[in-house]
Amino acid sequence: MTENHEQPCVLLIDDKPDEERGRAASISARGLKTIVRTPQNVTLEDVAQASVIAVDEYLEWGSGSHPEVPAFFPVDGLALVRVFQRHAWDMKKSPAFVLRSGELEKLGKSLPPAIRESALAAQHDLDWAFNKHDAKEGHRIAALAAATHELRRTFPSGTGWEGGLAWLGLAETEWREIAATQVDACRPPDHSVADYTSGSSWLRWFAQRILPYPTFLLSDLHASVRLRLPLADFRSVLASSSPLSHKINEFRYSGNLRDFSGHRWWRAGIDHFVDSLLADGDWDVSEGELLADKLTELHGGTLGSLPQKHPVVTIDANYTESEWVVDSSEAVRLSPDLWPVFADEPWASIDDAEEDPHIRSLVAREDQNRIFGG
Repeated sequence: MTENHEQPCVLLIDDKPDEERGRAASISARGLKTIVRTPQNVTLEDVAQASVIAVDEYLEWGSGSHPEVPAFFPVDGLALVRVFQRHAWDMKKSPAFVLRSGELEKLGKSLPPAIRESALAAQHDLDWAFNKHDAKEGHRIAALAAATHELRRTFPSGTGWEGGLAWLGLAETEWREIAATQVDACRPPDHSVADYTSGSSWLRWFAQRILPYPTFLLSDLHASVRLRLPLADFRSVLASSSPLSHKINEFRYSGNLRDFSGHRWWRAGIDHFVDSLLADGDWDVSEGELLADKLTELHGGTLGSLPQKHPVVTIDANYTESEWVVDSSEAVRLSPDLWPVFADEPWASIDDAEEDPHIRSLVAREDQNRIFGG
């Protein structure tokens, strides 16, 4: 089922193709082939060569442009995707299928905004759902196409696990084996499923179950907390050219979909770095103070340090990370829907849980009984 094309190809399907020419041009400028079609004009050749098939959700067919028999009339983009998925399956092709809509909020109104795109995709058997009003949509579609195209090279039959690590860009480092173990703990489809789907299941797992959550990859905020740096200081370091900046950038995730959801950092790399700084420390000071001294010395300038003994990242009812870090003694653990069991436990501040009934409803049962008395 391996496929070889000279360049990634994006197939944009929209009932108003003229409005998509500019977006198509921006994608093509990134070195990808782009095809724009109305639903009626898509050919099997288009489907066969596409790395990504992106379908508009709300379609205006116009008079006489579709059959009257309901069984032959896809009423919207979601129904149309099913048609193209089946054609791709019959041709043994494995493009990424994505939905595009200017009304994602309406389509996924019951889903938390911070994970709405990934959750909608999972709900409708898609790889992703894009907001057409997102200024970065073209860039993200191009990234998805390039990642899908690369899967066809890294997932020849029988090489699921190693192909996956290559696709992630996991290099030979001192902490590589730890990182690989952490990847494995997140249950990737790295055996027969990945081989059977030419790796497309790996793409879906990574986009929907890894990038939106703190797993073996971390957001800026989670990485800064592990370094005990305030987020502003962490970003200030990255914007500099100090030795510390160069060191931290060794842990930046640089594999496929690297900027799809913002910067990500290898947890294993960050933790290995922290352990190395603390290994020969002065035990007369606290771990936080020692780490702050070491980081300041590397940076060549004063850096702040998180005052909390056990800092945790909290989220709100929308699953959005709060930049205000709290101590675990002032927080409660949550059990929100769709949160992977292999991801770090989500937290909310006790104050937020007391003030917001929605957040309180997400509090894990054990903490619900401990803090609120059941």
